[in-house]
Amino acid sequence: MSSAAQQTLTTMGSEEEFRLTIAEYLESLPAQFIRRVFSNPAACLAIFRLLSTVGKQLIISMLYLDGPLGLHEMHQWAKPNHQRTVKAKIHQLRKLQILVEEEEKKNKNKKENGTAEVVVSLNTVFRTQLRNALTGGGDFGSFGIVYRGPRDPRITQSWLARYAAERWESILHFMVGQSADVAPPSESVRGILKMSRLMDEGKPAAHGENENDSEDVNEAGSRGGLRITNSGFQFLLQDPVSQVWTVLLQYLRLAEMQDMDVVEVLNFLFQLVSLQPGQQYSTEALTRNQRRMLSELCDFGLLYLDGVAKRFYPTHLITSLTSGGSSAAATAAGSKTPGTASSTATATAAATAGGGEMAVPSEAGYIILETNCRIYAYTSSPLQIAILNLFAHLVNRFPNFVTGALTRESIRGAISHGITADQIITFLTTNAHPQMHGKMPVLPTTVTDQVRLWERERNRLHPVHAHFYKDFNHKQEFERVFRYAQDIGVILWANTDKMQLVVTRAGHAKIVEIVRNQRSNTASASSASGAKPAST
Repeated sequence: MSSAAQQTLTTMGSEEEFRLTIAEYLESLPAQFIRRVFSNPAACLAIFRLLSTVGKQLIISMLYLDGPLGLHEMHQWAKPNHQRTVKAKIHQLRKLQILVEEEEKKNKNKKENGTAEVVVSLNTVFRTQLRNALTGGGDFGSFGIVYRGPRDPRITQSWLARYAAERWESILHFMVGQSADVAPPSESVRGILKMSRLMDEGKPAAHGENENDSEDVNEAGSRGGLRITNSGFQFLLQDPVSQVWTVLLQYLRLAEMQDMDVVEVLNFLFQLVSLQPGQQYSTEALTRNQRRMLSELCDFGLLYLDGVAKRFYPTHLITSLTSGGSSAAATAAGSKTPGTASSTATATAAATAGGGEMAVPSEAGYIILETNCRIYAYTSSPLQIAILNLFAHLVNRFPNFVTGALTRESIRGAISHGITADQIITFLTTNAHPQMHGKMPVLPTTVTDQVRLWERERNRLHPVHAHFYKDFNHKQEFERVFRYAQDIGVILWANTDKMQLVVTRAGHAKIVEIVRNQRSNTASASSASGAKPAST
């Protein structure tokens, strides 16, 4: 199992963070696997679209070059104040094996000081297939084969939007225990939720401060004995793109465990990402594993499968994974964690499609936040109310209106489940009512500062494994140990007057060794009463 897939279990952040996670997954693949991934034009285009703007610019600048380039020449493409960013992106492209070193020309290009200059070029397979993807060449079926039969008049863009919203929202309802009126997800969905540790069979992660609230997310728990975990709470506050990436990365992990061809699974996922939403595609040319994937991904609302007619329709949930739609929300919030409302995109799609439970009053948002921390939410969705209840104390509920407040207890309860202040602030910013967008910043500064202060209040103390030293023989011995610990950077706390020292766990063995060496070199009678390390 790859380390990147393992990391996904605990990484709960923004869309950008999940993009970095899929990049790390690709970096962990062996070179022969990467060559197979790059042999698919759809995969190359999807990877290209997942890169940052700087990464894309570097690739486009080299896509039609005949020969390799020196790294020094590439650095000159950027202004001096952006050199660090360009170097970081070049490093990432080399780790992804998109940029490769030209070994045979490395020693031919010498700098004036005699050292060899690193010469790089685009991976030959990646360059060829990305050209094909951009110009329409290469394998015709790499972007799916369009179904040529008559189209089902029932399956329209609006119908697919409602279908995707219902399937995805049913999973979120299931997680927050609000699934009484919603069909529960399939066993495969429950398995992935459990595997990703978004839910488990243990004790529920109680949202303690709101235990008596009628909308408490832990009120009824989830079906089949599964309960939402701390990671699940964070998952609910993420944007839909990050949520889908979480599921897909866990699906890759499941494919590894089931001894499926990971490259085939990865290439097919990249192909689905690159398809046109709402278009009908044939399933006749697909392999057995690909057909199996279609049926399993249907449970998440990522596509609709018409097994009788042997065709499928991708939905916006999977085709928007490389669009980068949540960046604006991050900018507006001024946060490093651009998590957004988990139901915004699907709710908007459902509203456009003709209403339903997930319809919201406006695409811009439904929450009003006052300077006194009072919250007014214009929504009737049980799911949106349950998500809001993760970090707010709800007081009154009306048919289409909910009131509450951000309190110290509610914020501390959310933080205890791993939800960060930045995630809360970004959620409120993204879902703010249109009337609030006339001000900059959108949220009152007094409220955002208070939320961050409540977070710092809880995170003032962090337990660290350490070792405490005292009772040194004399001042010189303590000073020698202190200087050594300072040089290797393992000091956590020190009191020179009392000759006391606290070092990290990693530095403990080195400190013990130097103390013993000093004692062995000083063959004095006082060596028997030397420094006594005591673990704390």
